[in-house]
Amino acid sequence: MTRNHQLIYDQLIEIAPDSRPWISDHGSAAVPVVDDRVQLTDIADAAARAATLFEDTGIRPGDYCAVWLDAPLDIMIVIAALSAVGGVPVLISPALDAETLARMLEPVTITRIVTTSDRLAKCEQVQTLTQVDDWAELAGRLPATPPRRTSAVSMPGSAPYVVTHTSGTTGVPKLVQYTRKAADHQGYAQEVPAILGRLRGYAAVAVSPVHFRTVSGLLCALRRKVPLIVLADHSAESVARYVRRWQPIYLEAHPNTLMQWEHLADNGTLASVRHYVSTFDVIHPGTVSRLLAGSRYRFASFFEAYGQSELGGIAAKVHLKGFTGRRSRWGLGLGGHSTGWTAPGYSEARIVGPDGRPVPAGTPGRIQVRSEGQFQTYINRPEAAAANLDAEGWWDTGDYGKKTRFGRLILIDRQIERMTTIPSAIALEDVLLTRMPWLLEAIALEQDGRVRPVVAVRDRAFDRNAWQAAVSGLPPMAPPIVLDYDAFPRTATGKIRRSALAQQITGIHHDH
Repeated sequence: MTRNHQLIYDQLIEIAPDSRPWISDHGSAAVPVVDDRVQLTDIADAAARAATLFEDTGIRPGDYCAVWLDAPLDIMIVIAALSAVGGVPVLISPALDAETLARMLEPVTITRIVTTSDRLAKCEQVQTLTQVDDWAELAGRLPATPPRRTSAVSMPGSAPYVVTHTSGTTGVPKLVQYTRKAADHQGYAQEVPAILGRLRGYAAVAVSPVHFRTVSGLLCALRRKVPLIVLADHSAESVARYVRRWQPIYLEAHPNTLMQWEHLADNGTLASVRHYVSTFDVIHPGTVSRLLAGSRYRFASFFEAYGQSELGGIAAKVHLKGFTGRRSRWGLGLGGHSTGWTAPGYSEARIVGPDGRPVPAGTPGRIQVRSEGQFQTYINRPEAAAANLDAEGWWDTGDYGKKTRFGRLILIDRQIERMTTIPSAIALEDVLLTRMPWLLEAIALEQDGRVRPVVAVRDRAFDRNAWQAAVSGLPPMAPPIVLDYDAFPRTATGKIRRSALAQQITGIHHDH
């Protein structure tokens, strides 16, 4: 197919006037949302006017501007507008506190921020920020501001396009910088499954609005003219209302979010979904099977992507309705979780031993990846980026795994979380959740030389007898610790912070 290299702003301003409206579960300070509908031409117009406003107020090519907003629609508009004039949006999670933000920004020259009125005072306490803009006030000035009449300013492919940040599970979050070339490649990589899946209906998306996945997904949707359902509220109740009304054929969310939506598959809510996508992390086979069973399509598919903030997608596999989850159900596959294959021409993975040299197929080691869409650097921690990247461009993911003879990538565990008593915590968790669908979460930790499961249950009391029957034949484990689902510490994309959970349960014993 002919490659389209245009980025978000230029795609927006070429939107046809009769384009299908997008659907939003939230309002915007800059565009009207009427009966859940928002016109793409309104978004494009707001971005064009905001571009003029940013340029008039001092944004120049290469200038960084932090963006600390809540509404995904507003974040999209600001990304488009800043990039139109060569500015670099630095996307800050709504969950972040001002103290952490100050520590993130301290080593870099980011002096301007666009934020919400309730955060103005917090931002003024961050010494590096000299210009604090209220987005609602800026949005109020848009109708009187002329729209930008030209396409986005021309910049080289190596120029920074957007900055997001890591979850900060091991300290201050790192600011991850992506180039225009990386954005182009990641958007293109997502176009391929969109074409193969022949997306003609709505695509519902419920992912972090400040993650690079949102940026590349927005680019893909604009390029392929796929109308989006943009979901800010990820609760099952809210999502169910929008899915029932607008009948999307595509649904994407974080793995842990999809786990909380499993029951929607049982009552027909997800019948319209033909293609599921889970990003950022592996997902348990039981969740995949249950969601696929809720689709009315005979050959519904589930695209499971294994990726990382620094790289985008690393590997992926496709599950088909009726053909997934069987190995774990019978207690096999305890050596790791299959993440599928890398995409030819986009990413490649290798396994290296302690000496840094590649190891033979089937031998576990550190997972290293080289990708067309990988990040450029951590702008607040360049030394940390350099430490994990070798001269040939191989990035050490921090994960431990192996490759099969046929190139399939098996994830065993994070390098710093490797178990001594079982081969793979992730694989054991797959089996526990598949054998016990009444569990909402299961995490295997090591405590006092034993495997210690930490679990949450779905709307019922923990059934110790059912647990004992289900773990029969599995490696010996200490009695499980039962927590409320909300008590599990998580990253912004829903991943369990295992080291924090281990500290949390220290001293808790349910051996009686």
